[in-house]
Order: sequence, then C-alpha cells, then structure tokens
Amino acid sequence: MRLVFTLTLALTALAGGCGSKTGTGGNGDAGDPTFDSIEVSPPTATLTVALGATATQAYTVYGVRGTTKTDVTASCGLTIDSSFGLFTGGTLTINPHGGKTPVLASCSGLSGMAELTVNLTGRVIDPSAPPNAGDVFGGATAGTDPAHTPVIEYPINQAVSPRNIPSIEMQWKASGNDLFHIALTSSFGTVDVYTGKPAATLAAADWDAVAGTAAGEQLKIVVEGLVLAAPTTKYATAATSITMSTDKVDNTAIYYWASSKGNIMSQTFGAPTEPSLVKGGCTSCHSVSRAGSRIGYSRCINNDCGQLYAGFLRFDNTTQTWNEAVDANAKKIQGSYTTFAPTGNPFTSDDKAIALVSRANGTLGLYDPDSGEEVASNIADAKNLPNTPKSVLMADWSPDGRQVVYAATPNANQWIDLDGGRIATMSYNFTANQHVFGAPRYLVGDPITLPSGTYTNFFFPSFSPDGAVVVFDAARKGWRDTGDAASPGQRLMLTDAAGTWITDLTALNGGDGNADVTWAHWSPAASNEYYWMVFSSERDYGHEITAGNTAASCKQNGVKQCKQIWIGAIAKSKIGTAGVDPSAPPMWLPGQDTQTDNISPFWSVPAGLQ
Repeated sequence: MRLVFTLTLALTALAGGCGSKTGTGGNGDAGDPTFDSIEVSPPTATLTVALGATATQAYTVYGVRGTTKTDVTASCGLTIDSSFGLFTGGTLTINPHGGKTPVLASCSGLSGMAELTVNLTGRVIDPSAPPNAGDVFGGATAGTDPAHTPVIEYPINQAVSPRNIPSIEMQWKASGNDLFHIALTSSFGTVDVYTGKPAATLAAADWDAVAGTAAGEQLKIVVEGLVLAAPTTKYATAATSITMSTDKVDNTAIYYWASSKGNIMSQTFGAPTEPSLVKGGCTSCHSVSRAGSRIGYSRCINNDCGQLYAGFLRFDNTTQTWNEAVDANAKKIQGSYTTFAPTGNPFTSDDKAIALVSRANGTLGLYDPDSGEEVASNIADAKNLPNTPKSVLMADWSPDGRQVVYAATPNANQWIDLDGGRIATMSYNFTANQHVFGAPRYLVGDPITLPSGTYTNFFFPSFSPDGAVVVFDAARKGWRDTGDAASPGQRLMLTDAAGTWITDLTALNGGDGNADVTWAHWSPAASNEYYWMVFSSERDYGHEITAGNTAASCKQNGVKQCKQIWIGAIAKSKIGTAGVDPSAPPMWLPGQDTQTDNISPFWSVPAGLQ
C-alpha cells in the first residue's frame, strides 16, 4: 500500500520531581546537595508525527534550589519506554506509536518526571483506490440504505488479541460498493485506509504502530462504502471493536496438523514468515513436549487406519533438525494420542523423557520415546473409577509433572473417537526409581445442560501453563460424527484443577451454535492479563473461508469447511466468578493455508530455544 499521511503526535508532560539532597557536592552539578529537586522541561508539550516517520522534541533538565534553576541536562540521564522512542542527550526522537508514557530524568540521586502523550494519525491508499479517495469520501453525504451498507465480516466484534499478533486482514461485504474507507481509531490514534477491494491488510510496520497505540484498550473499526461512478452518498458499517491486550506472546511456536495434507507444521507466533514443515506422512494425532524438543505422532500404516501406530521425533540442537527416534512404520506402539512428562519431573534434563500413549485396547501406556520400549508403572489404575470405565485416553501432563488429566469412558476399546467421556485426573510421582500414579478421581463427571442442549461427552483435557485450570471439550453425543463433524456440538469449557467449578466459554465458542470447536491447548508464555489458547474450528474466517467456498480436500470425515486455528483469550481476573464468562471471541491465526484442514494445535517453546 502507498502511504499518504498526516499524523499528529501530542506530547503532554507532567511536571515533576524531587529527590534526596545527597550527592558529591562541588560546582553546582546535579548531585550538589544545594539542589532541592530537579525539573524536566517542557512540563507539557504536543508533537505531530506520521505513520512511517519520526518527530523530535528537545528536553532540558534543571537543578532547582529555591527560585534558582540551573541547566544540568548534560549531567543527567533521560529515559523513556523504548516503544515510544529514544533519547540522544536532551533530544527525544519519537516513533509512530501513540499513547501516554513518563519521561524520566535521573541525576546522582535526584529524579524528575514528565508525561508524554502521543497521538497517531495517518493515511494509507491502496493502489486499487484513486489517489484522491480521501477527498471523495469527504465530499459524500452519509446514507442509510441497508442494501448499500457494508458489513464487517472479520475481525469478530469484541475479540481480544495479543499485542503482537501479525497484521490482520480486515474483511467486509461490499454491498454493491466499489470504493471503501476504513477508519481505525483508538484513544491516541486515527488511521484512515482507502481501497477498492472488500479487504485490507496494513503493512507490518504500520499495523505494529496501530496495534501498539491501541494496546490496553479497544481498536475501533468502521468501514464506509460508496459507488465511485456516483460518489455523492456513502454508507457506513456499525463499529467493530477488538481489544488489543498489553500481553505480548513471544518466543513461542504453534505446531499443528494440516490433516488434509498429512503434514505437521510449525509457525513461530508473531513472525510474518510462512509456516514450516516439521514432518510429512502423519495421518493422525500428534503432541509436542512443553520444552518444544519432542513430538509424538501417529500414522495409518500404508493408509490403513486399522493399523494406527505411534512414533516419536526428537529435536537435535546441533544439526537443528527433527530426528525420528521411533518410526511409526516399525509398528512398535499401536496407539494414537501422546503426552510427555515435562522436564524437571521426573528427570532434570531432556536427555531422558517419558511419554503416555493412548493404546488401541483402550488403556494408557508409559513409554520411553527414544526407544519405544514400555516403562513399568501402575498407570493401569487409571481405569479404577466409578461407573466401570473400560477405556482411558487423551492424557495431558501438568506443567509441573505432578498430575495427569485424561478422558475416561465406560465403552470398551475407544482410543480415537469416544462417547460417554468424563474428565479424570491422577497424581504422579517418581519414587524409589518407580513411576507411581495416584488414585484417580473425576474432575467433570455429570452431564451439563446449556441452552444449546445437554452435554454428556467430555474429552481433550489440557492443563493451563500454571496448572491452575483445565480446558476440555464437551459434546452432546459421541465424537466424531463422520457424516457431519459439527453435529455433536463440540465446544470448550473450563474447570479448575480441583474440579470445584465449571464454566462454558460461550463467547469463544461463538454462542450456542455448532462451530466444531476442538483440540484446545495453551500458550506457555507468561502473560499479565490473559491466558492464551489455540484451538481448531469450522467457523467462518470472514469471506475467505466459508462452507460455500471451502477447498474440496477439506471436506472429509464430516467436515463441511476447512477447519482453521484460532487464538482465544481467557481473562485471568474473571476466572472462577459464578455466572461470568472469562472468554472473548477469538482471532484467526495469521499465516495459515486457508485451503487445508488445520487441527490439533500445540503451543510450545520453539525447537532449538529450550
């Protein structure tokens, strides 16, 4: 996109500061005990800056004694939040980043502060729009004809996004118009985009400026449309707003299964690069260790899913490659789902590891992922639950390695699909060189009734990165329905690790509809406001992916449109509050191939960074 901008950057500084009267003494320097305080000037100021440009502001620091001020700028250090800019001496160079931030001065024990306010504005004109598009919309009169009013399709209203999500594609229905104005506004930013297409994506640097400006509040999006041949009337959408969290999800990777191609893919979060291939020929489920150094997968041998076997990959830091420690083709472990004990329990390094595997006979088995040999334990006790469970599967190890959560069902030999599932948990200890699992108990055992029906089948449990809560899938009947994958009504729910409460994630699930929401796993990154999770869903991605235009290769096993990976936010402050949904509508993970079914996402440390 070509930039035409006019941006305002407002600086307001708060007078400030005094400090102790300690110092080295001498000839009136900032540490001289005769100074009572220091001041930063200007105490208030306003600047203007454009997208893609910078602005400068000179500051002076004064040592103050009584009514006498002495310029001590050369003896002081001036600092600011680096996302706003950088000082060279007393001159601040400001980036295109809106918001408020303190300007701090420090001189040998004395300190002063000012407050900086930055207002971002800019104009972006896509080549598909005429250069005078802004004037065209400025001369048009607002109309109210619903037939001509655009409708925003993506992002989803009230979604919550990590601060560092890559640039999103905004999408809308054209409604007969051929020229569009997108207004992006927040408390400290106003950016106008003009295009002749029903979608727009900002350049990475411009999106970073817009998202950073809106961090901690809502970014408001309004689309206006008009017909260029008769441009006297314009029509505006209702506003869509997304919350840009202050959380930045850094140094993490999402591993997912492009099931319609049989490939395990990896995508570093926040990076603009394309996903990379980790392993081909994987025709079933996979998992990733919390250290990001091991992958468990399963394969239908010779495309015969009656012969589904598990295998293990291990990352070699020296060669930076994934090596196949246990090849599924060797048919050593007939199994599907896997989970790894985290580094630290029972072993202090990744040189050794253990993994649980859901086996074809409906049991869990403990294995050495380097050799494929079974490891002795009492994991068979996982079936010792009320209602005589005959199958246990889909285990997940807690981040501290002290708990295992899994699905248990009274139906025999269920190891991929299941019905009647309940969520159960067991403790784990490595004692006297023995792998010991504690007595199992239910976390979620009873049916749950919602406006959308009664849910009787619970599965795919996953521990949060601190082990405090567990997300799981709930369905109204058996999973999977190969005639209509969405018909069981799969949706995500949340419980605490003690099983004392259960919450439906209504906003994340898209209300009461059937969006085939499955395979949820958590981001391992520490964050302030939200837990972040990834999951797979058949929901529409604007007009890019719908049931009407989905790729033919995606329509298998009852899936009607390409399943994609979505990012959900769970507000930490709302968790466990009765009657309060802590979730929000999700964001689509940028960079995916929209022509594939992308499922089973695991969020972990990128290989090589563990």
